[in-house]
Amino acid sequence: MIAHVGGVPLEEILPAATGAGAGLLVARAWIMLRLRRRREPDT
Repeated sequence: MIAHVGGVPLEEILPAATGAGAGLLVARAWIMLRLRRRREPDT
């Protein structure tokens, strides 16, 4: 049984959604790291 969302099989949407979620997590971690480095005084 194949589930469809908006006429597109769910099996085709799921990998893209997973990849986008992972990309957002990586971007968030990178931004947080950059902000932390900016706050720390240079020694």
